[in-house]
Amino acid sequence: MLDETKINFSQKKLVGKQHTWNNKKWYEEDDGVILFQHAKEIWVDTISPVPPSTTTDLIKPILGLALIEDMSIGGRKAFYATETTNKKMNGFIPPSYGINYSVKVYVNDVKIPSSHASNWLFDYANGVLSFENTPPIGPVKIDVYQYIGRSFAQYLDAEFNSIAVGILGLDTPSFEYVIQHNMNSFDVDVVVYIYDEVDGLNYWKKDVIPLILLDENRVKLQLSEKHPIRFIIKSYETPNWL
Repeated sequence: MLDETKINFSQKKLVGKQHTWNNKKWYEEDDGVILFQHAKEIWVDTISPVPPSTTTDLIKPILGLALIEDMSIGGRKAFYATETTNKKMNGFIPPSYGINYSVKVYVNDVKIPSSHASNWLFDYANGVLSFENTPPIGPVKIDVYQYIGRSFAQYLDAEFNSIAVGILGLDTPSFEYVIQHNMNSFDVDVVVYIYDEVDGLNYWKKDVIPLILLDENRVKLQLSEKHPIRFIIKSYETPNWL
């Protein structure tokens, strides 16, 4: 892959643009998902390193997804994923979560390896497939996995005026945790996940933990076994009993 492509891809990503073609300046590209994301776009659920064969609550396998050519670029150099509503798709799981999440590219239903002379590059965050060199003629399709689980957005609803998140006990798990949240309110909602082993793999599991309100700025959690915990504490704008 050309150094020019690597530089363009990285620079455009940093300024919040997608990359389709080296000859397009960053300000000519469409807006895209950037490296520094808003909290609402952060994925909450744990992604298994092994992709599922069918759709789960977290992951949707999409096989044979037909891509649309970006006609603003000549030579069949860029394609993008879209839904039937013509809304661009994104949120595809990259191979950093597991090598089997790597996108597979097909032209005329023939798999095009990453070593192909067309030098293709897939942007998992924005759903854009770009080519340094013109690919073979024919419909372009991909096999990908899309994250459909929870994002942090649900914890940023307008009904909450404060929120605190964190992880405790990774180095020294405990039966008991006291969390200082500084929200000046007894009217808080606490969501707790414990780090535990299931079928030989470690996961964050949502659990119901007894909660003690020590004062307006501290809560105490009491576990039956020693575990690291992940917590999300939300304070309501108005008391939830009204």
